[in-house]
Amino acid sequence: MEGRSVVDTDLPKVGPGASDDADQDGEEADPTTLEYLDHRAVIERGWDLDDPDLFEKAAAAGLDESQYGVIEGDQDQTILQIAEDHGLKWPFQCRSGTCARCAGVLADGEAEMDMNLFLEEEEVEEMDYRLTCTCYPESEKVQLVFNSIHSEYVRSLAQERG
Repeated sequence: MEGRSVVDTDLPKVGPGASDDADQDGEEADPTTLEYLDHRAVIERGWDLDDPDLFEKAAAAGLDESQYGVIEGDQDQTILQIAEDHGLKWPFQCRSGTCARCAGVLADGEAEMDMNLFLEEEEVEEMDYRLTCTCYPESEKVQLVFNSIHSEYVRSLAQERG
């Protein structure tokens, strides 16, 4: 591997369920259902993110499973990890909450980021943006529009904030 260094160090786990205590106690993480929709599908169809029927429209539209679906995961996994465990290829870059490549919009449910060095408080609290690489579901069901790097707003944030 010319030009690349390999570090043989185990980094500490972060986020909910990161400690091995839960495994030692025999407790399993709470399950969650993730309903997802690709932001590109929203744009292509002229749908509105604020439409309360957005996910119903997506379910009825016959979208490919890469664009829309419902999957199961655990609340000790990031949303990105849940998607990857189901063979989905969502965009990401840093996996540390420092860029916008994995940004999504939380449409329903509860989900919190354990690390966020990119989004402003208003973008999280009022606009419901989340970085899927560091975001953990905290409710039984979560609806998320992923791939929001394709939205004009997030693209402009990425250019401004680098």
